[in-house]
Amino acid sequence: MIKSMTGYGRGWESRNGYSFTVEIKSVNHRHLDLVIRAPRELLPLEEKIRRKIHERLFRGRVEVFISLEISSELSKTVDVDADLARSYYLSLQKLENLFRLGEKQFSALELAMFPDVLKVVKTSPDLEQVAPLLDLALDQAITELISQRAEEGSRLEKDILRRLTLLQKLVAQMRKKGPIVLEEYRNKLHSRLEEILGNQEFDKQRFFMEVALYAERSNIDEELVRLESHLNAFYSNLASGEAVGRKLDFLLQEMNREINTIASKSSDLEISRMVIDGKSEIEKIREQVQNIE
Repeated sequence: MIKSMTGYGRGWESRNGYSFTVEIKSVNHRHLDLVIRAPRELLPLEEKIRRKIHERLFRGRVEVFISLEISSELSKTVDVDADLARSYYLSLQKLENLFRLGEKQFSALELAMFPDVLKVVKTSPDLEQVAPLLDLALDQAITELISQRAEEGSRLEKDILRRLTLLQKLVAQMRKKGPIVLEEYRNKLHSRLEEILGNQEFDKQRFFMEVALYAERSNIDEELVRLESHLNAFYSNLASGEAVGRKLDFLLQEMNREINTIASKSSDLEISRMVIDGKSEIEKIREQVQNIE
């Protein structure tokens, strides 16, 4: 089954005071363009995150948003600035000596009341402990994203198959019309010569040569054969279940080239109408293929 490049996925895991939320969204892009937005503390894990995503996604602009919540007992710790506390203590002793206040013992609580002796410090997460948790949340998000892309891809595939059927019918109609166009030209040329020459004899060899030249100039059999070949290749790639968006786009370019050649070769109004219809269907398929992985 083909997959769209558009989708969204979310994963969440929580354990031992750590909670990860991973959100992934993707849109169309020629290649895989990956953007990861995560807390700086998780920077050492970014390469591992990229590898995991590259294993399961192949095209699209993919944005990954990672948030980490840490319980207060793990996220913060109280740090003592021992040098500053010692400086406060010595300064207080100087004041006592200077003003002869008598010897006094200062308690730890009193020293702690001075500015910046105690500081609440934010701690970094233990990467070895949180990496498996992030892995689980990331897997959930990728799986949900792929599920959405597959669902959208199924809808695209149905529309593309319907339009491919219309293209096949147009090719069959053009193939059927080809010999009729030649016969119509032969009859029209014959009638024109009779109208101009009346009862006079005309050069039959020249007549047949003219018909043969027209047949060669207007013959679209080769283009139709190649067009059918491209259609068959398109069906095969569509059914492969692989990331074939770029291959399908290339095949559509080739189909368009054959259709344009048919348009330049044929002067028949009915075939011209079929060509216009065919180009319209190819363009509509191409719009859909732009969103296929």
